[in-house]
Amino acid sequence: MNDLNEKIEDEDIGNSKEDSDGVINAKSINEKESETETVDQEDSSEEDEKSEEDKLIDQIRDLHRNQIEAALYAAGKPLSIEILSTKLEIRKKEVEELINELAFDYLDRSTALVIAQIGDRYQMQIKMEYTEKVSKFAEGGAIAERYLRTLTIIALKQPILKSLVIKLRGSGAYEHIKYLIDNGLIDAVKKGRSQELTTTEKYAEMFGLPKNREEMKRMMVAQLGLEEEPNEEDLAGTDKAFISEDLNEVEEISETDDHKNIPLKE
Repeated sequence: MNDLNEKIEDEDIGNSKEDSDGVINAKSINEKESETETVDQEDSSEEDEKSEEDKLIDQIRDLHRNQIEAALYAAGKPLSIEILSTKLEIRKKEVEELINELAFDYLDRSTALVIAQIGDRYQMQIKMEYTEKVSKFAEGGAIAERYLRTLTIIALKQPILKSLVIKLRGSGAYEHIKYLIDNGLIDAVKKGRSQELTTTEKYAEMFGLPKNREEMKRMMVAQLGLEEEPNEEDLAGTDKAFISEDLNEVEEISETDDHKNIPLKE
């Protein structure tokens, strides 16, 4: 009987020990889970805090980018990195990064605008292929298509003799050239029996082009989608340069000929 009681007591002690171990193990597990949850919450809090900081940085960057875009639009003339940095109170390095981002962004868009680099300055301008149609909306009134075509030839081939322009554009170019000179878009200097024609600073500013002739030509070639500076035949026959006449169909006319009664070619 005593043996039986001792056995029962041993079993109770064993069970009690197992129960106690179970409670201890459960408590340990709960404590570990609690510690894990605390660590996760701390990590999550740090990530949220970091995310908010990144969001703020992105918002400031977007604001600066928009300010630069607005400045280029409002200025209507080339602006340097230094001017943008000073007036917008943005670091020069950031201005340079953001303006390059904007320039590539405009190239990727289907838009009539482009951000062009002119020397060490940048300007928002209309792509060359759209200037003809929208010129009538520009300040100072419309420039008729016939004048634009003649002006494009002069700009692409300057310095160019007036006699060659007449050859390419026909007798109507006499009136075109007079109009362009009167409106300050080209200059004419006497050279032999003819005149040498070049574009003016007003022309460069009006169309957002470099004042340096070679830079102007390169930009125009790029904007018109030409592979290289066009020769006389190209200028006389390609629509890309706004020229419709065929060189072989244009009668060469001397500047000494009486052209006042000859109908203008448009």
